[in-house]
Amino acid sequence: MNITKQANSNILYDVSLTTTPTLKLFDRAYHANTVNQQKNSARASTASSPVPSKAGIGRAQVVYFEQQNIKMVLKHYYRGGLLASVLKDKYLGFDIENSRAFKEWRLLKKMQQLRLPVPEAIAAHIEKHLFFYRADLITREIENADTLADILIKQAINVDIWKKIGACIKVFHQHDVYHSDLNARNIMLAGGLSEADNVYLIDFDKSYFRTGVETWAKPWKLMNLARLKRSLLKFKKKQDVFNFVDNNWSALLAGYNMEVVAKG
Repeated sequence: MNITKQANSNILYDVSLTTTPTLKLFDRAYHANTVNQQKNSARASTASSPVPSKAGIGRAQVVYFEQQNIKMVLKHYYRGGLLASVLKDKYLGFDIENSRAFKEWRLLKKMQQLRLPVPEAIAAHIEKHLFFYRADLITREIENADTLADILIKQAINVDIWKKIGACIKVFHQHDVYHSDLNARNIMLAGGLSEADNVYLIDFDKSYFRTGVETWAKPWKLMNLARLKRSLLKFKKKQDVFNFVDNNWSALLAGYNMEVVAKG
């Protein structure tokens, strides 16, 4: 891993996944135009229907692209809550190591070392200004994957998959990883619904390892699970069809409460 500085930007990157990156790597408009050109070319060369655009993952606005034969996902950080309408994508701060992007990048790397099922961190970008910064994060795309929310809108999943989701969350909790926004869009199922190791957690902005006295504080894990259930119920209320029932949650808890041996 290395840090390079270009103009008023700092880029933290994995040298094994990308050569010295340029600012164009974080240019959302550039990637979006490239993808649109590729789609137009594909439509012109075939008689098939237009290539559908891919939906974003989690709550973030993302762009999918490919570089050096690696499929990547570019996420730009936007504010939520009351400040969103005023500051939009501006964050106060001077220390790049305490920036949202650098912290999430380093957290992903630590979780990768523990063999936790998370996206592979490639590069983080901080654009510094006098009193604020803007941020981006690039990860490797989890291929052949959909969010739990998107899947449940289209179809029900079986008991074994619900148990796998619960067991996946349990492994993160065993390593004292607190996911600050555990919801149905931040859980991804990859490789088809019958695969054994197909559950990932994504979007670890503001997440962290709970250390010291926090490690034995059981309520935070229960609160994490409760947040996920609220998310599922919220989707069920808003969607015309959303395949989530009480027995599904019972199956997830059964998977969570099973004896799970953490990888690594």
